[in-house]
Amino acid sequence: MESVTEHSIVEGARYADEVTAQSPFDTVEMSWSEAAELMKERNNDYRKASTAYQKANEEQPVIQQLTQNVKGTVKVSVGDALKPQSLLKMLNEPVTQIPKQLASLSKIKDISHNAEADAWKHTAVSVDAEIKMRENKVKLQSLLRTGELIDNEIEKLAEAPPLPKDADPKVAQSVKKWEQNLKTERNKWLDQVRNFFNAEYGDVQFVKDSSSLPTYQNVDRPDLSKWERWCQLSRSKELVASLTKLHQKEKPALPGTSLVTNRISSMLKPGEDDSSLVRNDESVRNEARQLIQNWREMKEAQEKAEQLEAEEKSASFASLANVAKRQTIFNLRRQEIQHASVVWMMDEQCW
Repeated sequence: MESVTEHSIVEGARYADEVTAQSPFDTVEMSWSEAAELMKERNNDYRKASTAYQKANEEQPVIQQLTQNVKGTVKVSVGDALKPQSLLKMLNEPVTQIPKQLASLSKIKDISHNAEADAWKHTAVSVDAEIKMRENKVKLQSLLRTGELIDNEIEKLAEAPPLPKDADPKVAQSVKKWEQNLKTERNKWLDQVRNFFNAEYGDVQFVKDSSSLPTYQNVDRPDLSKWERWCQLSRSKELVASLTKLHQKEKPALPGTSLVTNRISSMLKPGEDDSSLVRNDESVRNEARQLIQNWREMKEAQEKAEQLEAEEKSASFASLANVAKRQTIFNLRRQEIQHASVVWMMDEQCW
């Protein structure tokens, strides 16, 4: 039996490794790609969602479950129910006799319904988990973009020519206040990074690479009506929920018995079409509005920032107007990131 001392050595080594990983006194430098990989290890929300997603997608298919459950439990096997000659015989019976024939399939229907309900449950878990994983990927991308924005502005401020000795004191005060605001913003950002990675880093420096999500700066009029590209994941969540409720309500049968019951329905209610699932109008409208609104506001922020940036050859803080312009550009770029985050969630081409 291992001693307490031996366990203490092992756990002590784990503790030491964790302190080293959190680098409390030094700056941690990593690329954007490395940050995405680190998220998979250290972000608790992402890890939980990833585990749930994998578990939900590893469940047995409905038909395999059904095959295992029905073997030897009913008089009419699944194979018999699906044989064309069996179906023809049942369909040739008088309408009053068909329910008796279907009664022997009730257990198959119940098992099928339960198996499918279980599959719907796992599907819902899978979609929810995928949404959660995507939300954390978008959150990381937003953190990376925001950190880049703050660091670039701090760098511009540091590289700007010093103010002359006879400069307006109000300008000097404005520059100093802007510098303090940027430091405050960076400290807030660093706390968000620490919380995201569950680590008390001394400081973090991210190095941009080709893994970034699109800026859409060169895209003016995308086809937002392409349903295959836009809002598909959030739409799937609502559809799965609706289909699950519909399944619970209707208790559908196996393919073979479904054909028979549909035939009964057509004989008893000729000319009536089966109802189909339709999403709530408000959901569709709100979904479209959210995408359009955030796309529009993202592009407006981009265009205004680009226009102001084009007016100055280099960042200048020589006057109150110059300082105000730099602050406006910074705020516009931050708004751009916020609206882009919503668009990224909805754009399947990002994933």
